Amino acid sequence: MRKTMRQSVLASENLEFLNQNALADPHNTSEDDRKRVLELILRTNSNLISAMKGIGSLKLPDWCVSGPSIAWPLWTALQGAPALAGNHQLYVTYYDPSPNALEKEVTYLRHMRQILGSGPYQVHLSNHAGAYVNHEKGTLGNGTQVSCTAEALVKDPVQTYAVGARMEANGRLSFLAPYGLSLLFSMKMERNTGYCDEEYYLYKLRRVEAMWPRMSFN
Repeated sequence: MRKTMRQSVLASENLEFLNQNALADPHNTSEDDRKRVLELILRTNSNLISAMKGIGSLKLPDWCVSGPSIAWPLWTALQGAPALAGNHQLYVTYYDPSPNALEKEVTYLRHMRQILGSGPYQVHLSNHAGAYVNHEKGTLGNGTQVSCTAEALVKDPVQTYAVGARMEANGRLSFLAPYGLSLLFSMKMERNTGYCDEEYYLYKLRRVEAMWPRMSFN
């Protein structure tokens, strides 16, 4: 029978009792447990929450903040600040198949930079409508067309980074995690079999190993 997490961990802002091993183990904790803890942690990051509120006001279709922008705040909460500070990258993914999507992307990016101008982030904005994924290398090119943001996450070359979060109109955070959140809490950089470019994977792996040198990410 799955053990129930301590309610104090989920209901308060005191994060000192976080049990990373339990959260990473799907036999000990549920996906709902992990989502609640992840939301609690992300809400302690005022820059990220402010950025998500601003992005939400632009009403990008099917958007989320994804990958390292979600993973790194969690890992900082679990293991402390990284030894090598990475740049504050904000990865924003959305899906807009409309004919004038390219022109709108330029407008979105301009407004986003205005909204986030006083914050610490360098913005990476990606519209996955019309993108094709190469099944052998996990790169954009000839292959299967991506049909939505969730599918784009499914095909991320690093499975651990296949996670996104967005702020809904009611202020709640919702999550896209097609492979679940266990890998994220275990801090394991897992290849996405079938979509992984090995060179790309190793680049991402070495980067986080430099940031948290005491951790084993593979």
